[in-house]
Amino acid sequence: MSGKIIRTAVIAMATIFYCSCTKTAGVTPIEAGKNPPADTSVVPENKVDRNALLVLVNGLRSRGCKCGTDQMPAVGALTWNGLLEKAAYDHSKDMSINKYFDHNSPSGSTPGARLDAAGYKWNYYGENIASGNMDEQAVILGWLNSPKHCHNMMDPMFTEIGVGRYNSSWTMELGKRNAVH
Repeated sequence: MSGKIIRTAVIAMATIFYCSCTKTAGVTPIEAGKNPPADTSVVPENKVDRNALLVLVNGLRSRGCKCGTDQMPAVGALTWNGLLEKAAYDHSKDMSINKYFDHNSPSGSTPGARLDAAGYKWNYYGENIASGNMDEQAVILGWLNSPKHCHNMMDPMFTEIGVGRYNSSWTMELGKRNAVH
C-alpha cells in the first residue's frame, strides 16, 4: 500500500470521533420497471465534491468489498439525489449548530421524518453520520472501515445517495424511492 493511502486511513480513523448508521424498510412495494425520475437539484451551501463521493462509493459498489468479516458482492451504482442531499445537509447543520451527534435530533426528528420533510418519497433508507475534519476520501474510508456503515454503502436495495457536510458534521443519506404510479 502506498504511504498516501495508509496516511489517509490513519487520518480517517483518527478523525472520526464516532460514526453511526440506521436502516429502515418502508411498507410500500416498488413496482418493477417504474423508477421515478432523478432529482438533480443541489444544495449550493453544501461544500462537498459530489462527483468524488459518487466515484468513491460507486467504485466500492462496482468491485464489491469486505465489510468487517462479510464479503460483499458487487452491486449497482447509485445516482445523486438532491432531496437526499438536502436532508443530509440539514441534519449535518442541525447537529453542528445544536452540538449533538445522533440520528435523532433533540427536537425529535428522525431520518425518515427528515426525508419526508425534504420531499423524498422513500421506500427504503439508510443513514451514516460522522464527525471530524476530513475530506470526501477520508469520510468514505472511515465508513468503509466500519462494518455497519460499509453494509449501508453496499446495500443493493439503495439506488440513490446524497451527502451533506456542515463544519465537521457529515451525513450520508441512502435511499430507494417509491415507484411512480
